[in-house]
Amino acid sequence: MKRKRRLTRQESQEVTRARLIKAAEQAFIRHGFDGSSVEQITEAAGFSRGAFYSNFADKNELFLAVLDKRRLELATALDEIIHRTPDADRRLEAVRDWFVNQWWRQRDWIALRIEFSRRAMRNRAVRDRLANLQQHELETYARLVAEYFSAAGVEPVEQPETVAMALLAVWLGLGSMAMAEGGRSLERAYTEAAGLVFNRLALPYSASCGGPHA
Repeated sequence: MKRKRRLTRQESQEVTRARLIKAAEQAFIRHGFDGSSVEQITEAAGFSRGAFYSNFADKNELFLAVLDKRRLELATALDEIIHRTPDADRRLEAVRDWFVNQWWRQRDWIALRIEFSRRAMRNRAVRDRLANLQQHELETYARLVAEYFSAAGVEPVEQPETVAMALLAVWLGLGSMAMAEGGRSLERAYTEAAGLVFNRLALPYSASCGGPHA
């Protein structure tokens, strides 16, 4: 029987870090940022406080790591749609469907971002770290916007960064509007609003539509 290879120190730390991030993600969704403690998170992950503080300076840093994990997951999902859908019309429809559904899929995380942003306003160091992460987020989506237009064989009228910022602002904004009443009473209106913005920014320039609309 082949003996299982022992993890290196770095690999072991990466596994520990990933488990803490996963446990934190579940805790934040269930209890909110302020309602989640380091003790809850470490216990759920099966580690001690010492393991936590050997990977993260504090709960703020852990929350930012969770946000970054979700950024990468969303980017990966969109990247797969763009590059694994060869038919231009189906790719456009798939990307549009992905976008218009983000406002309600991310409602819980939009609420957490608002909670954390309020905290960041009172702490310059945390605010700077959040701003840095948001810049990475914008750069990630700008790259994907550029790849989306490249796959369509057209040049966007606006810069990819501008398109990415507008689209990101829309689903974050719609998600925040839907928090008070769960989004159900206005779900159709929110979805149509997201689709309207997507059509104005992406659909008019797609090759399948014959270029910009008048």
